This record gives sequence, C-alpha cells and structure tokens, in this order.
Amino acid sequence: MGADIEGVDDTTPEEMVTSWEGLPTRLARVRIETSELKAEAAVPASQTRRLLLTILDTLVVFGAVLGPALTLQAVPAAFPTWATAGTIAGQLAMLALVARSAHRREEPGRRSAN
Repeated sequence: MGADIEGVDDTTPEEMVTSWEGLPTRLARVRIETSELKAEAAVPASQTRRLLLTILDTLVVFGAVLGPALTLQAVPAAFPTWATAGTIAGQLAMLALVARSAHRREEPGRRSAN
C-alpha cells in the first residue's frame, strides 16, 4: 500500500506544484494504491488536510468495528475473557489515540513543527 501527496501547502508557488504529468497545477493530488484498489483525488491545496482527515476518520470507524469483531473470531474458546476484553480495549484505545493525535494538529492557532 502506498500514498502520495503533492502540493499540500497553499503558500507553495504555483510553478513549484506539478501534476503527475509534470504540468503546473493549483490542485493537490492524493493517490492511494493497494493491490486491489487504486483511488485518486484532486482537491484545492487548502483542502488536502481535510480530505486526509476524512480518510483517517473512515479508517478509524472501520477499525473500531472490524478490530473487535476479528479479535473475537480469532481467540480460542479457552482464552480468558479478561484477556480478550483487554485486547479489544487496547485496540480501541490505540485507534482513539491515532485519531486524537491527527485532529489535535488541526486546532486553530496551533502550528506543526514542520
């Protein structure tokens, strides 16, 4: 799986942002590829972060539903209930931390170190 982002900064001069064909553009292009899926989107550069956060939120929701379901299917019947519940809680906590850390950088007035 791979992801490419081009031109995510509004302050980048237009001549510095190029499409995959090498032509200047004011759009940020986001491409996500897996062996089964290929998705590409072109959005105004100022909206790229919002698009990526939407993708992240979607993945967090899928993870919150599928993670525990797959864990419940995978554990053997003799596995202690407390350990299963702890594993599921750990999965959900990790998803929450990832989502929170991504959205924390979005708060107005905060600038990232990069």
